[in-house]
Amino acid sequence: MKTINIEEAIGLPIYHDITQVIPGEFKGVAFKKGHVIEKRDISILKSMGKEHVYVSDIPEGFIHEDDCAIRIAKAICNNENYNISDVQEGKINISSKIDGVFKVDEKKLYNLNEIEHVTITTIHNNTVVSKGQKLVGERIIPLYTKKENIERLEKLCADQGVFKVMPFIKQKIHLIITGTEIFNGTIKDKFYDTLKPKFEHYGCNISKVVKVPDDKQWIKREIRNAISEGADMVVCTGGMSVDEDDLTPVAIKEEVEKLVIHGVPVQPGNMFLLAYEKAIPVMGIATAAIFHEKTVFDIVFPLLACKEKLDREFFLRLAVGGLL
Repeated sequence: MKTINIEEAIGLPIYHDITQVIPGEFKGVAFKKGHVIEKRDISILKSMGKEHVYVSDIPEGFIHEDDCAIRIAKAICNNENYNISDVQEGKINISSKIDGVFKVDEKKLYNLNEIEHVTITTIHNNTVVSKGQKLVGERIIPLYTKKENIERLEKLCADQGVFKVMPFIKQKIHLIITGTEIFNGTIKDKFYDTLKPKFEHYGCNISKVVKVPDDKQWIKREIRNAISEGADMVVCTGGMSVDEDDLTPVAIKEEVEKLVIHGVPVQPGNMFLLAYEKAIPVMGIATAAIFHEKTVFDIVFPLLACKEKLDREFFLRLAVGGLL
């Protein structure tokens, strides 16, 4: 590539988008790639600090930033759930076409960013997203890069995608509210009113509600009933502490096939429990959920609403950032 003084560039096309910055007012494209420089443009370009422009074609075996951005987008978007923006300033943004949870293969993303000149940045893994929300921004750093860099990226993406948006799936929830004091009417339950709008926000609904005392066998029986009646999820509330009368965790553990975790490195909501019975999630939710706007439940439930299968490692990784 070579450059030319802007006074000598009148009548020549600009080879890349030129960005204008007016502090506190504007940042964007002032001149698009391909714009033919006119005499009246010279003063504007100089005010932007531009004394020279690119005028030559790129060398053999190299790819322009705009073409790189297009090829990167095609490589990393492996389905039709995304909107891909036009190229601007050598960059492309990718947004979601659906509501759901954003998942990214962090190791693969790391490997792609190791490629010379490539930069791909995303929102956080496991983020709840809405239709139209921006997920990814990508570009190369210089004006052009070696063809082999983009080909390497395309090869790494050929087997599977880098990210996905998992859609929410409508599910029936069987709610088991435990606590002798609630069962007897001594105090009013607050779990139902707290959880119902959260379930519905992700497309799920409470199909049945039962209140039971702190009776291990009774709780176990209601879990069995929920499974046999076709619940997609079973949620047990209360009775999750270390008090002698709190039998909910014991009942769940004795009734289910697989305990994933009881007690997670997230606060509030440490006492959260997740298990599976016949691939159906069975949760134990601590009282913290009715006193705090966000607990571990609010991290976990959107994923379960997408029918994501969670394991113990997932919960242990929540420790970083888990102090909510």
